Amino acid sequence: MTIGFGMLGSGYMSQIHAVAVKDDPSLMRLVAVAGGSRAGDIATQHGIAAEPSAEALLARTDIDAVVIATPHTTHRDLVVAAAQAGKHVVLEKPMGLSVAECDEMIDACTKAGVHLSLAKVSRWLEAVRVGYDLIRSGAAGNLISIHVHRLFAGYPNTGWPLNPEEGGAWLDWGSHGCDIVRWYAGSEPTLATARAVSRRDDMKDLTVMATFDFPGRALAHLWMSYEIPAAAAMERARYTFVGSEAVIDVNAYGGVDVIRGDTSEPVYRDERFVGPGTTWDWQAPYFRRAFRDQVADLAQAIRDDRPVAIDGVEGRKAVEMALAARRSWETDTAVRMG
Repeated sequence: MTIGFGMLGSGYMSQIHAVAVKDDPSLMRLVAVAGGSRAGDIATQHGIAAEPSAEALLARTDIDAVVIATPHTTHRDLVVAAAQAGKHVVLEKPMGLSVAECDEMIDACTKAGVHLSLAKVSRWLEAVRVGYDLIRSGAAGNLISIHVHRLFAGYPNTGWPLNPEEGGAWLDWGSHGCDIVRWYAGSEPTLATARAVSRRDDMKDLTVMATFDFPGRALAHLWMSYEIPAAAAMERARYTFVGSEAVIDVNAYGGVDVIRGDTSEPVYRDERFVGPGTTWDWQAPYFRRAFRDQVADLAQAIRDDRPVAIDGVEGRKAVEMALAARRSWETDTAVRMG
């Protein structure tokens, strides 16, 4: 049995997900695409149907699940429509623009008896999973602090990401960063404090520093910036976990080290990993495996009648954290959570 997938949206992430579905033909098959100006191009490239609307795609009986990779303002309505059509969902981050929207999507999928899987590809990257297993095994001792940064050399100058109604730069990436620190911490944050600045007049949150308090006196610090002057100035995605016994140093793009005292021991390296300046290339095997495993998790959940790895509740928690941080800088206060 293979699971038929439809793509809602035809932008950059839709193309990545389309390739991911085709990377496991024994489990998944790509059927159709709808939405966006490039739907015809994706259909031609992959030899699938281009449907004239989301409604037409959702009406197809040969589609079991859909990947929704569309502007954030469309997520709620498309998820609800997919659920009502009996289709399982892989939803790109951020899940929604508010906690209330997230709740509506969870409720719709629960009532329809379909899976809602959140696209959190960072969790599927092998280095990130190795680091997570080390933390969970107690290799670092008691967790004291988490430091996460994600640095970019620029932000789009055109298109829907510039629309304030889409939630801004922080909600877009912050939903990833918040998910990672909550996942690693293994508990719910109790307090959020944050500051945001931007050198561009059309965006308010191109550089954000946010801190979350977790039970057990653990702190998590997230630094996001789209204002780094050079792409290779610093690591694009670095997660450092400080424990009472060791430091677990994770370069999300392919390397993990355990640091004890003055000794650093490499415990994982992707074959193409060349150091902290390793650049993003979604076509590299390391990244393609992560995107494939992400959509395959939903397909396997459908086939085996089991829960998905990252469900709507997980997506909701990430949005809740990101929005708490935004309230902190907007109100100049610490925001209590939980």
